[in-house]
Order: sequence, then C-alpha cells, then structure tokens
Amino acid sequence: MIHFFTDPYENELLYSAIARYHFYTGNVDFKDTLEECFESRNVIPSLEIGGPVNTLGKNIGGKYDADFIINKHTIFPYYALFLPEDRRQDILSNIKYKNCSGIYAQIGIVAGSICEKDGIYYCPLCSSEEIEQQGEAYIHREHQLQGIYQCVHHKINLKKYRVSKVNISRLEYIRLDKNLLELNEYSNNIIYPDIMQKLSRDAYYLLNHGYSDIYKDRISEKYKNLLYERGLTTSSMRVKQHELYQEFSNFYSKELLSFLESSIDEDNEYNWLKVVTRNSDRTVHPIRHLLLINFLQGDISRFLGDLKVKFNPFGNGPWPCLNKVSVHYKANVINNLKITEDYKTRLPVGTFSCECGFVYSRKGPDKTEDDRYRIGRIKSFGSVWEDKLYGYLKEHKYGLRELARLMNCDLKTILKFDALLGINYLNYETIGIDDEAPDESDDAMLEVYKKTILDTIADYPEAKRSEIRNRCKKEYIYIYRKNKKWLDENMPEKTKIVSGIKKVDWNKRDSELLSIIKVKHVELLNREIPTRVTISLFGKELGILSEIEKNIDKLPATQKYLSDILETVQQFQMRRCKIIIQKKIEAGEQIRLWEIQRLAGIRSNDFRKIIGYIKRIDGGEINGESCYQNK
Repeated sequence: MIHFFTDPYENELLYSAIARYHFYTGNVDFKDTLEECFESRNVIPSLEIGGPVNTLGKNIGGKYDADFIINKHTIFPYYALFLPEDRRQDILSNIKYKNCSGIYAQIGIVAGSICEKDGIYYCPLCSSEEIEQQGEAYIHREHQLQGIYQCVHHKINLKKYRVSKVNISRLEYIRLDKNLLELNEYSNNIIYPDIMQKLSRDAYYLLNHGYSDIYKDRISEKYKNLLYERGLTTSSMRVKQHELYQEFSNFYSKELLSFLESSIDEDNEYNWLKVVTRNSDRTVHPIRHLLLINFLQGDISRFLGDLKVKFNPFGNGPWPCLNKVSVHYKANVINNLKITEDYKTRLPVGTFSCECGFVYSRKGPDKTEDDRYRIGRIKSFGSVWEDKLYGYLKEHKYGLRELARLMNCDLKTILKFDALLGINYLNYETIGIDDEAPDESDDAMLEVYKKTILDTIADYPEAKRSEIRNRCKKEYIYIYRKNKKWLDENMPEKTKIVSGIKKVDWNKRDSELLSIIKVKHVELLNREIPTRVTISLFGKELGILSEIEKNIDKLPATQKYLSDILETVQQFQMRRCKIIIQKKIEAGEQIRLWEIQRLAGIRSNDFRKIIGYIKRIDGGEINGESCYQNK
C-alpha cells in the first residue's frame, strides 16, 4: 500500500499524477514506481488512458476508486458515448483490471484515427496560472484530445511540449518542467476560430459530464430523430444520404473538413457520414460526432439532455377526433397514429384512428396548431357517424344539402350511405318523393363533379384534355352522360394533330448518339472521382435517357458500343482499385491490399472476388497483408 500519493488536480491525466509521484518520491528506476502503483514492473505507461487503475485505487487506500479515476483523469469519456454497450464494458474491464492492451484499437484511436497528436500538449496560460498558484504545472486531459487545437479556458492555441515519448524509454513518465515550458509565447491565430473553439467546448463538456447510461445506439437513434425532423429521412427512418450530404457540405466548408481530416466522398459507401448515420458497429471518431451534433442541433447539452424525445411530424398525442357528430368532437382522444410516406412527395402521412370508428389522414408535418384539426381524407366514418346519419334519414325531414352539412361530408357520400344503410330516402324511384327531389339530387351531384373538374384544371393549368379526363374519370363520365355540352365548353381544347411530320432518320440518329456517347465516355473515365459507367448515367447527363431506353433496338451501333463499355458493379470496383494502385505506383508508395480495399470502399466479401485481378496489375505482386480487417 502507498502511504503517499500526489492527488490529481482537476482534469489532470493519471499519467501526469504518477509522473509527479515518481518525482516527489525520489525513485530513480521507473520500474519501482510502476511496481508501487500497479504491483507489476511490466506495465507500460500510457499517456491518455492507463491501467490497471483498480489496483492503483486499492494501493492508495481506496481514496479514489477505478470509476472516479477513469471518468475524471483519463480521456475515456471523450470516446465512451459513441461506443456500443458491450464494447464499452469490455474496455472498462480492461482499464480496471488489465494493462489496457489493445483498447486504443477498440476505441478507434488507431483504426481510422484522425488529427493524431504526436506529443504532449499544454496551454501556456494554464501552465502560468498553475505555477503561480501551486508551484507546478500539470498535463491536462482536455489538451491531449485529438482534433482539439485550442485551450477551452483561454481560447489560445495549444503548444507541444519539448520532451516527447519517442525520445525516452517507454517505461518513463514525463513531467511538465517549468523550465522547458514556453509560457510567454502563445497565439490565438488559428483558422476557423469559431468552430475550433466550439469543438473545444463540446469536447470539454463530454469529458466532464458522465453519461454512464447512454450508449451508441441511443446516440444513433437521436441522430435519426433529428434528421427526420429536418426531412432528411423517410417515414421508415431510412436516411436520405444524398440530401444529407448536400446540406452538411453547405454547412461546413470543404477546407474545414479537410483541416479536420473529415472530408467526405459521397460515392464511397463507407464514408464516415454514412457510417455514423447507419446502424453500424464501426467506430467513428468523436470529433466527427461533434461535427454532426453541431450541424443537427448546435448545443451538445441540449442534444444529450433530451435523448428520449422523438420527433413526431404530427406533434405529441393524443390527437383530436374530428368526427363532427361525436360527443368528443375535437377532443384529444386518439392514441392510434400510423405514419407512412406519400409515394410521390415523400412527405409523412398520418392516419388517425378513433375508437368511435372514425379514421382520417393528412399529410405532414404539422406547422401550426390549426393543422391538428385538418382532415386530408376520411378513410372510415365509423359506426357512430353511420348511426347518426341513419337516424336523420329515418326522420325524412332533411334535404340532401342539409344532411351533407350536418354530417360534415359531401353530397355523394350521403347518397352512397343512403343506399348502403338500406333507407333509400333519397332513392326517388322506390320511395316516391315529390318530383322536385330527383332534380335536386341530380343537380347537386352534377355541380359537385363540375367543381371537381374545374379545380383540377386550375391545379394543372398546363394539362391536356386527356390528362384531366384521366385524373377525373368518374366525374368526366358522369358529366359526359348528363351534360356533354358543358365539357366541350370547359375542358382544355383538343390538341390538333399536325400532319406531314417528318419521320425520324434512325440511321442518322444512331450515328449522332454514338458520337456524343463516345465523347462522354472519355470524359467519364477521366473524372477525378470515378463514376460507374451505366446506361442511365449517359441518359441523364446527356438528356437522352428516354430515347436510348425506348428505342435502343433502332440504334444498332449505339447499342453495340454501350454493351462493350457498360460496367457491372464488379468491373467498376476493379477500375477503382486500378486507379488507386496506379496513383501509388506513380507516387512511389508501398501498395497494401487492405489499404486498397479501404480506399476503394469495397466490402470484404466483394473484395475477395477481385483479389486475383488486383495482384496482376502492373505485372507484380502486391503486399499481401490481410484485407479482411472488417470481418
């Protein structure tokens, strides 16, 4: 048991506290210090996270337990929130009871590490204040975080300490020596100062607010909710990756993302923005999470404070029943809401089902409080509504229009239910109502259908006569039978057929298309970012998609050329790999299989199928290091 230990300062790394302990005890051999602290002479000192901390806690008399040391004096909280639960628990167990072997790879500091720091960093003003107040400076954990370049307290640039771990024995602990600190030389001149300071504050917040019950799955769920709120997911919560990429790229400059080593290749299926918004076990660096959180919500405390709140395009339930004849009309009694997606607009569609049987739907999202009381379409009136109408019809004292007003529906609905309910009050042939009634019913229906057609014409002013007819088939047929003259006067004019149109010269057209496709093919192959050569790509970029899809059999030369140059997915993958290899050869760089796979963004199963081809490129053998690092 250690009878004396240097109590860690606020946010001091455990590494720094042990370095001071070694200095004050006067130990000459660092192995003695390791044995006193960890009961082992084989522990390798680690700057950011060290272990086994459970042994250290016991040896200093239980003053600090393992959880306290990890949460307050290592950088682990910076990574913890973005780890799956099982992996976080494995890492914590390793830190507490083992020598931390392999935890950096598990956290993601090695694999995919960005903004790597190659030494110990400090803030000159922090160090000056500490020397003045307690006679010594110490290593702050917030200053060692990857991607953080400014001191969160003084908003000045961090400086690299003169002594580096690469210049000493790996068993040594480095202590900040005030004689080696450059305390009077500092600067706040850094590019993107606002976002750099924002990232510093957010990273510091992560370090100092424990969220032991929050794991990666809840963070991912919150991302989906915020993306859904911004219209960047479908109703089934599938992320609209292209739209997200566009908005994210407009929010951050390419230069900033490049500076933070977080550039995004939209065509790469494994770019970090796609990985972080998918349900994937892959680890994404905290700095990239902070960039996404800042983009989605800005305030990290707000982001973490309401993780359980889900965005609903129709507000929070219960929702009002809009059955006008029900005793609970406009009361918030509906708890059954189903959200789907409009197949044309991709907007959310909510279907609200009340226990009274009334079911209605509308498109969202709701933008005002009044939207809660809006009906887009009634899907079912229900037994309460039908019973009320049944009673009105049995009374035989209301006209068609009055019934429609009372029941809050259109005229044809009243007519339909009059027959369905078996009353036939408005069926004039069977109940013998006066001669005026049939005219009233027919006229009302006719007026309703005329209005429908006129509204459709107003909504689609450029539509041809046939388009209006297809959109209003039922109404068109009814009016055609009752008042054909009205259709002739109000429908769009018939399109005149122009005679004498010259037929297409398909031979000439074949030659023209072949020429422009060949030019386009050369341009595609020379693009900086490789693009798969497909028929739809030619069609969309040249504006000839319909022509080559519908008339390809009339274009033999074009068809043959396309069949020779179009790429399968595997061929495109091989071309991407070839381009990467050629660039490395030109740069004189070593070529490794795993690196080719990662740069090309190809799944391991697919990569196995083309390894033989890749090894034959340039007629030589490529370094055969394992390419299945993501198995």
